[in-house]
Amino acid sequence: MQTRALIPLAIVATVAVFACQRDSSDLWFDGDLTSAQAKAGELNTVVMIEFYVDWCNWCRRLEADTLSAPVVQRELARIVAMRRNGEEDGAELARRFRVDSYPMLVFLDPEGNELDRVTGYLPPETFLSRLERIRSGDTFLACLRQLEDSPGDREAIERAVAGLLERSDAEGAISRIDAFHAATEGKDLTLCRKLMFDARSQLHGRVYQRAAKLYRSGWNRSIDVPDTAGTSNLRALMGEGISQLSAEEQAEQLRRARHEDAADILEIPDLQTESSDTLFAVADFAFRNGHYDVAADVYLGWYAKHGAEAESNMLNDVAWRLYLSGQNLDHAIEIAQDSYALKPEPETADTLARLLYLTGSVREAIALEEQAARETEGSRSENYTWVAQRMSAGESLDDKPNFESYPGRRRRGM
Repeated sequence: MQTRALIPLAIVATVAVFACQRDSSDLWFDGDLTSAQAKAGELNTVVMIEFYVDWCNWCRRLEADTLSAPVVQRELARIVAMRRNGEEDGAELARRFRVDSYPMLVFLDPEGNELDRVTGYLPPETFLSRLERIRSGDTFLACLRQLEDSPGDREAIERAVAGLLERSDAEGAISRIDAFHAATEGKDLTLCRKLMFDARSQLHGRVYQRAAKLYRSGWNRSIDVPDTAGTSNLRALMGEGISQLSAEEQAEQLRRARHEDAADILEIPDLQTESSDTLFAVADFAFRNGHYDVAADVYLGWYAKHGAEAESNMLNDVAWRLYLSGQNLDHAIEIAQDSYALKPEPETADTLARLLYLTGSVREAIALEEQAARETEGSRSENYTWVAQRMSAGESLDDKPNFESYPGRRRRGM
């Protein structure tokens, strides 16, 4: 699959800082993209499109903290800056540039070639640093050109893969990782394993998410499944005519294929050499795809190495997932207790309470759950109260991992 970022590799990536500077009172360009590109050509600068949506809190924070700061506005006045709602006036542009999260800032040259993008919130200082790098020519596009000239460049491959995955182009990332592996003759295997896991796990998630949507809609259109590690079982299943099976059989086959394809990806990372972040990502991937025993082993390995320095929310996430999957509950309680000690809040109390209830400490569990209910309001308080009542009645909480409900329910009438 090819993205717009991969098309214009022959162009010169360096964008000079132009001499003219527009008045900051006319900061946001009021016109279409073609006109914005023409204006950027006149001024010898770049186009920036800020994609936002009304419901996005981080969009509002980016605008309030960063894009409204006088020092940032002075720099934005040097470029052609546009704002588009990704669900309204900018929906077509958002699809064109594969914008799938918000806020997103996309930078283009005057010909409309994507130079770089910024995903998520950045404080003013970080934003200015990133903008200066883009304006000086140190861009994602320049990074791709560097890999074309030097496929074994370690810094370039890391930046390129991150940028490609940010653009949902896992296939492009995989091809460049393969080229890097060949160019370095396998001497940087640890990095290759890490990058390949990132790329293949994203591809796996995207393809199976698409398959689930098509299942729920009754296979109202076809699906293109890559013939590669991490999706090969789904490809084979599609070739066998899955739509001819009953809905229940289809769901079971899809879960099985997803589980088996995930197993292929879980063979990629070397868990003895991976960083804390990668270990957590591997465990999360294993959990999301029904490999609960693998997830538990990796989570506990991560906890043994990095638990003492971890934040409460990460510890709580681990404890919660062990609870959902019923794995290593004694260790899960220990992790939940650490999380609660760091941050004694309703969320951490709820996780610890459910684990205690599951292992027989009913009174302590009910007390924690009732405490969580008292410390919250509205629907959250009602939910904690409901859990405490079920505990008091000795009933099951019926909590299960999301994988157990994949691919969801078929629409009525299918």
